[in-house]
Amino acid sequence: MRYLILGLLDGIVTSVSLASGLLLRGVAIDLRDAVSIALVVATVNSLTSFLAEYSHQKASLRGLEYKLSLKSTGRIMRTLVHRRALKASARSALYNFSASLAGASAVLLPSSISTRFGFYALAAATVAAAAALARSPAEFGEWLLMIGISAGIGFVVGVLFPVAA
Repeated sequence: MRYLILGLLDGIVTSVSLASGLLLRGVAIDLRDAVSIALVVATVNSLTSFLAEYSHQKASLRGLEYKLSLKSTGRIMRTLVHRRALKASARSALYNFSASLAGASAVLLPSSISTRFGFYALAAATVAAAAALARSPAEFGEWLLMIGISAGIGFVVGVLFPVAA
């Protein structure tokens, strides 16, 4: 679940950061560029989530091996348990890719029609993500504020250090 949330929010914030210079100048993003940026964002996010999850899984396996045998031999890394950990890490990366692609596309595809649609889509994605994560009205406000601030910081960073000219 954490990689779905991470992917969605990372996709939104990263795509806003990369496209903010164009959006601020009122330049619509070409559809091909929007799809390319969304795929790059999703790929990078999923690779980093795979490495983070795999690192966590390996550390857990090493700890398990030590608890079972009171020494670390590395043999556990050649077992079925290790292969399952590798598959679980790959599954998490796939979930992250899908969610990140959805988050990035939610902002970038409307931006390919009009910059105004891009800003509306960013607001809608922020509200939708906050509503999906919140379990109470107070949490909705908290999530809305946190996601909004994150997207705002991403936007400012993208304007200060533009990637797309």
